[in-house]
Amino acid sequence: MKLNQNQIQFIDGYLQRNDVIYVDIRTEMIDHIATGVEEKMKVEDIDFHDAFVSYVNSNRKEIFSMNKKTWQSTLPELKNYFRFFLKLKSLLAMALIIILFFTFKETMIYTFLKEDLSFYFLLIFLSYSVLSMIYFWGIKKERYYFIERSNIVLSILYWLNLFLFNPFEKQEYISDVLTIVFMCLFVVYVLYALNQMNKFFNSKMIIK
Repeated sequence: MKLNQNQIQFIDGYLQRNDVIYVDIRTEMIDHIATGVEEKMKVEDIDFHDAFVSYVNSNRKEIFSMNKKTWQSTLPELKNYFRFFLKLKSLLAMALIIILFFTFKETMIYTFLKEDLSFYFLLIFLSYSVLSMIYFWGIKKERYYFIERSNIVLSILYWLNLFLFNPFEKQEYISDVLTIVFMCLFVVYVLYALNQMNKFFNSKMIIK
């Protein structure tokens, strides 16, 4: 027995009242609760309210553990990110970066960009962070765990670039390799983040 939209919104409201502030985590929890409630309604032949109360009371610790995200919860996302490198769109993006790099390597454009490459990484990172906050916090009035966590990953990429690039700045071969590597890491992560957001927003469990 599938829950209707009013019942899904009832679960969503319950989670919001219990401080589940991130929409994507709440959506995951709603899916988990809805599955359990539907099973109870079917097996025990009870109505939605009784099934909901019974299921939540019996599984409260397990349900709300999904809302306690730690740094360790980033590890599965990082694994998915590195798997994303094998996707066709990622391979094409990296091939394009390499082609563009060697096309413009001997031009003034590359010389200009390379002098302040870390600054441009920082500028893009800050722009992404500010724009995502304005759109999601300011306009949509919603918070998404994945988007806020992506800021952390992008900042790690930036500091790795800053830490590794500066010592080899004068060594052309190594600095060229590092430039390509970090450009690929950054671009593929942006593609991965957009892909994850697209999957989430196209999910049937989005609460309107």
